[in-house]
Amino acid sequence: MGIESRRAATRPKKASPPILSHEFIIQNHGDIMSCILMLVILGFMFQITAPLAQIMVVPQYNETIALPKDAEPQMYYRSGLRDLPSLFFYTIAWITAHCILQEYILDKIQRRLHLSKTRMSKFNESGHLFAFCAYSAGHAGYILHEMGIHKDVTQLWIGYPDVHRYLPLTVKIFFILQITYWLHQFPEFYFMKVKREEIRARTFYSVVFLLLISGAYFASFTRLALVLLFLEYTSQAIFHLTRVLYFTGKIKNAGNAFKLWNAIFVIVRFASVVLSVLTLWYGFRSNETPVIDFATGNFNTSLIRINSLIIVVGLQIFMLWNFFVFHFARFRERHRESETAQQKHKKQKHAKKVRDDKHKKQKHAKKVRDDSKDSSDSGNESTSKKVK
Repeated sequence: MGIESRRAATRPKKASPPILSHEFIIQNHGDIMSCILMLVILGFMFQITAPLAQIMVVPQYNETIALPKDAEPQMYYRSGLRDLPSLFFYTIAWITAHCILQEYILDKIQRRLHLSKTRMSKFNESGHLFAFCAYSAGHAGYILHEMGIHKDVTQLWIGYPDVHRYLPLTVKIFFILQITYWLHQFPEFYFMKVKREEIRARTFYSVVFLLLISGAYFASFTRLALVLLFLEYTSQAIFHLTRVLYFTGKIKNAGNAFKLWNAIFVIVRFASVVLSVLTLWYGFRSNETPVIDFATGNFNTSLIRINSLIIVVGLQIFMLWNFFVFHFARFRERHRESETAQQKHKKQKHAKKVRDDKHKKQKHAKKVRDDSKDSSDSGNESTSKKVK
């Protein structure tokens, strides 16, 4: 006991990194971001800083009006430049939430799994994206159910922009959280020390989500965006759950989930194309405007509408192409492996047959030798008897 304590006392302690160095910021970025959040919240306690804290935390552009479906005036929200401070605040909040999920859940699972660095990076990516996609699919599904869009698909375009520009609080919060989540991905590349070869792929899908969601939010195409995001996040949640199961060693469950994702992925692609064509090509064309009207928030011009449709459909085709290329490559690889296994089995079977034939020949030769020996022995005995 004393020897162990002396060894522990003489063991050199790991030096902590200098304050404000890169390593210090990376190790303590969760605490730093949470301190910033607390400072902003404390700003509500003082009259001087309360307006600044309010514009960062509280959703802006609220109005109490009565839409055609309302029996009495309700509070709604619009989008605008005053949302930028809120985007900054909630980006910091996502960084803090990312750190909490990483430290208290994912890191504890990794210690039990003993993953390699490559698998650890993919496990972390899928763990975070599964949690976010599951939340987003649930939130979007709740909003769509409240709106009743599943009962009347024409709500995707009827009433634009007069009704579409006014958002309930849940919709406003949903889009702010969506934009800030994809914004927070970029500082996380630095905080999580993501490898350079992985940054390119992660940057691509983060930029795509960020640009499309931001464009839909500020151009008031929120209803179509809600439906497409609900479908996409449902597919992504199943995919990343499959990867998490695979990296945790549950291969059989991962295989079943992967088969389910294959079917849902194709359904989501075709459903997204059908809804986009129905809304952007047929629905919005009925109340098209020649130029953008910033005062009323009308962005329904032929240029924006057609280009939006091209982008959405092009992304679906691009993902379908990658999907089929991936599965075709897997099919070829499995076919090659099966052919190799068959050839190996044939060679082993042929070698076994050769060994068996050789063994039979040796056994037959031995039997012939034994028979000849027995016949010679019997001949010698008969000869000796005659001599006697």
